[in-house]
Formats: sequence, structure tokens, C-alpha cells
Amino acid sequence: MGAFWMIFEPMLHVMVMFFIFTVIRARSVQGMDYPIFLLTGMIPFFMMRNIARKLMDSVSANKALFVYPNIKIFDTYIARTLVEIIIYSIIYLIFLFCLGYWFHYDVSIAHPIGFLGAILMGILFSFGLGVLLSVVSQALPTIKSFVGIMFMALYFMSGVIFPLWVIPEKYLSWLLWNPYAHIISNIRSSVLIYYPEINGVSTIYPTIATIIILFCAFGLYKARKERLLTR
Repeated sequence: MGAFWMIFEPMLHVMVMFFIFTVIRARSVQGMDYPIFLLTGMIPFFMMRNIARKLMDSVSANKALFVYPNIKIFDTYIARTLVEIIIYSIIYLIFLFCLGYWFHYDVSIAHPIGFLGAILMGILFSFGLGVLLSVVSQALPTIKSFVGIMFMALYFMSGVIFPLWVIPEKYLSWLLWNPYAHIISNIRSSVLIYYPEINGVSTIYPTIATIIILFCAFGLYKARKERLLTR
């Protein structure tokens, strides 16, 4: 039941959101199928969000394992990341099969290399953010409440449920300070053939943001590694 629920819980969440935004709200995006548009934004974002949030709690959740000298804190970061990648990859494939086989949507990926590159960028950025939050939350436990609110805001600010091109230019420039907005848009442009080019969206900005956050996360982790298990 534990293994089943690990897959079914996030899958149920995605199904509910799908039902709300495709059936009840009956949304559409001109030139592309909205269920595919929603799928290519929602599941990658949930995966990236969970990587960051689960890594933040990985030290406290796995303290019992650290009595074994071969298990290091960084091992739990890697393991938790791999678990989230596997879970959401399975969910993504299940939804692709259902939408393609039963509903006859085009579920092909226009640019597979670009798709994998954008997904990898999102994973690395979320990994760095998760490590950073893990170290900071050990010193400031109250930050966890703020992180939950932050990701709720990022859910709407990353263009997960609506296309970025509907946002006025004067507001879009501020929204694009968010690396997740670039990553989600790059994922969709790799999957959807007719996805338009959005002014300001690039691969360079999230790459720079990822390098910076990984550098900061690893530096802070190295500086406070010995203190992570003392609380």
C-alpha cells in the first residue's frame, strides 16, 4: 500500500487539477491541445517542487540512517531526488498513454533533446534549491512555512496553467525573473510543435541561475555539514 500510495497520491492530485482546468473550466490554448499543454507544465513543476521541498526535510526524515558510517547526508539528497524523478516519470508516462490511446491526442515530443535538456535543467535547479533550503531550514526551522507559500505563488507565476504570452509585456518582464517560468516554457516549446516564441524566455538565464544556486548550495552545505545533524 505504501508503494502504491507513493505513486497514486501525486497522480490523484494531477487528475483533480486536470478535471478542474479541462472539464469544469473548459480552457483552451489556440493552436494546441490544452490537456497536453497542462500536462507538460504541471507534472514537471510538481516534480521540481517536490525535489526542493523533500530535500529540505531529508536530513530530519532520515536521521536514523546516519548511525551507519557509510551513509552520508548527501546520499539522502541524491536518493530523494531519484525517487521524485522516478515517481513523476511514471505518472507522466501513464498520462501520456491515457491521452494518446484513449483520447487520441498527439503525445509525441517535437524536440526530444531539448525536452531532456530542459527537464535536466529543472532538476538541477531544484536540487540546488533543495540543498540550500535544507541547510537554511536547520538553522531557521520557521522558514518551512514560507517555502510552502513561496511554491504556491510560483505555481501561478511559472505559467503552469496558463500561457505566458497572455501576460502583458510590462508584467512579463518581472515574471521572467523566475527561473521556473523559463524552464516550463522551454519544456513546452520542446514538446509542442506550434508553441510560439516568447520574448524574454531563454535557456541562458535558467542555466546561469542553476550554476549560481548550485555553487551557493554546495558552499553552504560544506560550511555547515557537521552542524546539520546536531539539531
